[in-house]
Parts: sequence; structure tokens; C-alpha cells
Amino acid sequence: MTQRQRAGDAMLSAARVKAEERGGPSGLADRLEDKARAPVPAETPRTVGGEMMPSDDFVEKTLPAILDTLASPDAVSADASRDRLDLAQQAGSLEMSLDTADSIQAADGLERMLAHQMATAHVAAMKAAGVMNGLLDYAGKTRGAEQQAACIEANRMAGAYARLTGSFQAGMQTLQRVRSGGRQVVVVQHNHINEGAQAVVTGAVGGGAARRKRVRG
Repeated sequence: MTQRQRAGDAMLSAARVKAEERGGPSGLADRLEDKARAPVPAETPRTVGGEMMPSDDFVEKTLPAILDTLASPDAVSADASRDRLDLAQQAGSLEMSLDTADSIQAADGLERMLAHQMATAHVAAMKAAGVMNGLLDYAGKTRGAEQQAACIEANRMAGAYARLTGSFQAGMQTLQRVRSGGRQVVVVQHNHINEGAQAVVTGAVGGGAARRKRVRG
């Protein structure tokens, strides 16, 4: 199998040339950087979950593809996209990662990486839960040292499940903060009550807005 050329290698080579020439003008370094930053042909990028795939990639023939959403992709972003797919596949969460990126409508590489991390955490959490349930079922059918060992392992799996689901939920919160710019909105409500009157103010969340009701006495 022919090893694919990586844009990162070209960027690294350019940096080394510049370092050797102590920052002086270098036609070789410029050519290497131009090669890495050259726009990808418009007909080449195809994506699933916002990721780019080479036209000769086997996965393109097995997974549905949509037009690339990356703006003016170059060789670096193309390689980064391919790496994200490779890593997700190695983690056993490729399809889940792509679906998660689609679900949150990931807008850039950072949001895609977060989507892949969340999907991988979910997959691992569900697998840990499956192992935990199997151990608990076994513990209910045995006694003595075997039951104790099964319970200990089930407890370990429960801890892993809790940490992984916590990571998933933290990822959702991170996504919300990133998209809101980290802003917090504080609502101050002033209630003017006549002398001798009573007011009860209640808030209920519904349809994304708080409903408040005043009862006068």
C-alpha cells in the first residue's frame, strides 16, 4: 500500500528549512508551505458528519456522503479530517461520531473533535454498562468468593460508566458555552406591591421560557 503524503510533513519540513536558514528567505520553504496550503479540488472533498474523505477511500463507497461544509479546505484540513475519521474508527465509534457531528451541526474542526469525543465516551459508557449488568446477573446466580468478585468488578464498571457519562454531559455543556460565547444572562425582576398586599412570584420552565404568576391578597 502506498503511504499517503501528509500535509503536516510538508509544513514540518518548511519549518526546519526556515530554522536552518535562521528565518531568511527560502524558496524551498515557501514551496513546501504552498503545497500544504494548496486548495483541495472542489470535486474531491466529500463528507459524512462534516468530515472530508478522499475520492479513493473505501469508506466513501460504504457510507452516505454529503457535500463538504468546510470553507476552502486545503491539504492540512483534509489530512486533519482524515485523521479524525481514522481515530474514531480505531476507537470503535466512527458511525456514532459522524452521527453526533451531524446532530449538533458541527461548524468547524473543534466542534467535530468535541462531537467525536462525546460519541466515544457514550460508546464506552454503554459497553461498561453492558459488562456491569452481566456481572450483576452472574453475581445473582452464585455465592461466596465468586459473587464477591463479580460485585467488585461490577462496582468498577459502575464507576467507569459514571465517569464516562459525566464526560459526555460535560461535553454538552462545553458545546453550549462555546456557542454562547461563555455569556451568562441574569434576569432581575422588580415587584411593586401596595401596602397591605401580598405577592407570590413563581417561576416554571416551559418551552424554553420562564412563566411567572403574581397572586395578590
